[in-house]
Amino acid sequence: MPKIVELSLFEYELSNGFNWTDRDQEAIAKLEKIVGDRLFSFEFHNGKREIRAKQYVGVFRLGQRKVEVLPKMYRFPESAKQEAVRNLLYMLEYTNQLNVKQYSLASLYQQNLDWFEILTKLFATNLLEEWQRGAFRNYQSMSDTLPVLKGTWNLTEQLRRPERKHLFAVIFDEFTADNQLNRVLRYVVERLYQLTRNFHNRQMLHELQQWMEEVTLLPRVNAEDLRLIPITRLNQRFEPLLNLARLFLENESLQLSSGNFQTFAFALDMNKLFEEFVISFIDRHRHEILPNHLQNCELLPQSQHETKYLATTEGQDVFQLKPDLVMRQKSSFPLIMDTKYKRLKEGDHKLGVSQADFYQMYAYAQRYKCPNVLLIYPQVVGMSELKAKFEIERGTITAATIDLCGDLSKQSERDKLVERLRGLFADSQGV
Repeated sequence: MPKIVELSLFEYELSNGFNWTDRDQEAIAKLEKIVGDRLFSFEFHNGKREIRAKQYVGVFRLGQRKVEVLPKMYRFPESAKQEAVRNLLYMLEYTNQLNVKQYSLASLYQQNLDWFEILTKLFATNLLEEWQRGAFRNYQSMSDTLPVLKGTWNLTEQLRRPERKHLFAVIFDEFTADNQLNRVLRYVVERLYQLTRNFHNRQMLHELQQWMEEVTLLPRVNAEDLRLIPITRLNQRFEPLLNLARLFLENESLQLSSGNFQTFAFALDMNKLFEEFVISFIDRHRHEILPNHLQNCELLPQSQHETKYLATTEGQDVFQLKPDLVMRQKSSFPLIMDTKYKRLKEGDHKLGVSQADFYQMYAYAQRYKCPNVLLIYPQVVGMSELKAKFEIERGTITAATIDLCGDLSKQSERDKLVERLRGLFADSQGV
């Protein structure tokens, strides 16, 4: 088997010394079509075609080449990869997208697995543990033809098949593991078994295949199917696994073309993850972070039920505004917060805040009649805390960084983040 050529990049970093071919470019174009966004750009450097990563972190396979993209926040120290993986796992756990047991993290770091294989290991390990405790079972309506009456006699079906006078067409309830929740989990097990290249992951997934033989293997499952699965107290322990399954299903992008040239992408949009983590953190620590006069505010992620527009045309609202977090106090909006997963510039009197982003914040302030807008950016390793306050008509727009590069699994680092956010919220209010 040909050796896999591996490459690690940080977001927006340019590869060096890889002469990417037309075939590689076509494979990336296929992946981008499936993901629905740009994953890489191509540039010529020293006469060679190179790729530059975008804002997606994850693992990308192009035939015998594998590219792992890590967050730009961790670009400088030697321990960057381990720190990046550790905090990515924590951010996903904090936003309820997976469940990570702390005792398992050390072994994950020591095995030098890529991002996809780490999540595969977490999925397989946790599913094996839960399945051995007992599969989720519930009553499912079944139709069958039996030599005895069981459940309800299906007379309509019986009359359609008069030649089966000695058999009964029946409908009955059966307490079974062959239900939609387990069918989704089995489908993900089968997909991961095809994609993993780690021996131990493959071994665990094969064991799961044997455990789950009674569950129907569906030909196709997508992320939307998970919304149809009700979470109850009986199956709640499987919810973290369903969240992780959703991550895999949203990234399902295996393509095989002539010559068995395999392409695969597992990508996380850091713009979205950064936004979800910051909002979840503020919501969970609101009593420690928010000033007294904001304690009673409703926190509305994605401006829930308070969507506004910039204009109307022919009686229809157009140009929708959708702040990441709106704070509502009765009928007023004392503060709006937005996140931007971009790097600010030290030494610039505007901190490198883009004109388009500032116009967007100004529109929020005017349309919501909000006196204070807080714009939060990630802090990059080696950069000091940055903050700038811009005075506008009847209010202010504050741009600032928060540090997510420390070990967020430690209480001391979370306390620092609480303190930083408390200071930003207080300062944006002039407190």
